[in-house]
Amino acid sequence: MSDKSPASEEVVIKQYPNSTHWLEGNQVRAVGNLIVTNKRLVFLRQTVLTEKEIENTRKLSQEAGTERLIEFALSLHKKNFQVPLSSIVSAKLGFHFMFPSLKPCMRVSYKTASKKVKTLSFRFTLPFLKRLMLSEFPTLGWIRAINKAVKAQRRAAS
Repeated sequence: MSDKSPASEEVVIKQYPNSTHWLEGNQVRAVGNLIVTNKRLVFLRQTVLTEKEIENTRKLSQEAGTERLIEFALSLHKKNFQVPLSSIVSAKLGFHFMFPSLKPCMRVSYKTASKKVKTLSFRFTLPFLKRLMLSEFPTLGWIRAINKAVKAQRRAAS
C-alpha cells in the first residue's frame, strides 16, 4: 500500500523535448527539454548518456513514478534546474532578438529564496514543416499551461 495520496503524485502537464532554448540576454545558454508538472518547472540540458545511465533511465521509467524519474534526469547534468510552481510569479510572452528579426519567447518570472524576482527566458524551435502547419505558437500554449498550473497549485495549497 502506498503512503502517498493521488493528489501528491507528480504529473507531467506539458513537455517540449530537445528543442527548447534557454536564453540569457541575446544568447542561447543551453538547448534541452522543458517540462512543467503539477509541482515544478524543469529544464533538462541535452546530454550524452552512458550505457549505465541509459539502463537506469529505462529501469526508472518502468518502475518509478514521475517524481523519481525527473530527479534522476536532474542529476544527469549539474546545470539542469527546477523552479517550484509556488515560486513562479508569472509567465509572459516576450521577444528575443536574433538578427535580422525578433523571435517570440516565453519569460518566466519567479521569486528566489532571498525573495528577489528573477526571469528565465525560453524559445521553442520547430522543424520547418511543423512550423507551417501550426495554428499558433507553442509559446502561447506554454504560457497558458504554466499560468494554469500555478493557479491550480496555489488553490490546492490554500
